Amino acid sequence: MSTVLHHPSPGGNGGSRESSEFEFVGKGSNLLVSNCEPTSTVNTLTSPLQHAEPPHLVSVVQGAPIMETETRPTGNTASETNVHLKPASPTTRQEETLVATAESPSSPGMFGWVKGGGLLSKVMEKTMTVTENVITTLDPQMREVIHSGGEVQVVVASDKEEKVGAIREAFQNVFGHATIVGLPSRSMTIAEQPVGFASGRQAALERISSLRKCGSVQKETVVVSVENFLYEVSENLWLDMSCLILSDPSRKIQLQAFSQPTNVGADQIQVLKDSTPSDYPKQWSGFAVPIGGVMAKELKVSPSQWQEAVSGISRRKLLVLAGEGLAGMYKREIKAKVEEV
Repeated sequence: MSTVLHHPSPGGNGGSRESSEFEFVGKGSNLLVSNCEPTSTVNTLTSPLQHAEPPHLVSVVQGAPIMETETRPTGNTASETNVHLKPASPTTRQEETLVATAESPSSPGMFGWVKGGGLLSKVMEKTMTVTENVITTLDPQMREVIHSGGEVQVVVASDKEEKVGAIREAFQNVFGHATIVGLPSRSMTIAEQPVGFASGRQAALERISSLRKCGSVQKETVVVSVENFLYEVSENLWLDMSCLILSDPSRKIQLQAFSQPTNVGADQIQVLKDSTPSDYPKQWSGFAVPIGGVMAKELKVSPSQWQEAVSGISRRKLLVLAGEGLAGMYKREIKAKVEEV
């Protein structure tokens, strides 16, 4: 318990009276609260308590409760006194400054309109997409540069841009970024123009096997092979299709897809039969002459444009659609492998 002494100035009573007014402060606290205002300062030279330690009037112990007393008269002559404990609040200048700073609203600034909803990132993403579309429209070859990279790397078992470009576009459409390159390859035991699903699939597998055996690619490289083949529906109706096979030995994934068919007339098939020698060693699997050359001569277009001349859909578009299906299945398989781990 501490006491504050006030020495009033000589006044109406003509003498000096030493008064002691105090309030109790919570245990462990040095905070003193006076109920009256001092009328004069204590003279430390003449006061008999000059050797006493001066009270600490500005020290605040944070967390110590302050005891407040409240006296209320009751119906009788006695009075009722209530005691309240009030937690001491920090009142240092530094804490007041921090609170004021936290509560003061910040200026939105020049770019305040993009804060809070991720609008800036959406605007930047949209701008990037529009820019890429403009660049690739003006220069289609820039698409390969912009969308190359990423974790997906695929080798196409062919050096023909018609196949490589279609597979590149398909995988980049599905994965966003993918690096696709082409290397020359060919089947060894299947005819130049395969006939039937089995022959077309075997020719595609042999293209992949040829790349791996000759050391053109590493053992764990992802390889995609594309092989077109003919299928006999009836005596007068044949179909031209493409078989796409993906091989990923590291993940133990092998997938296949087929393109949309294009009709081939019986007259063109007869030309293929006549162009195949009777002693052709691979005659069991197809013809010795590819269908592209025959159709190009018949329709007077290049060998890569005859599908578009017949159906209105280019071979590249047919391969892109089939390649997107293959890439979509591959993406799903990769996700499943990751979830298993």
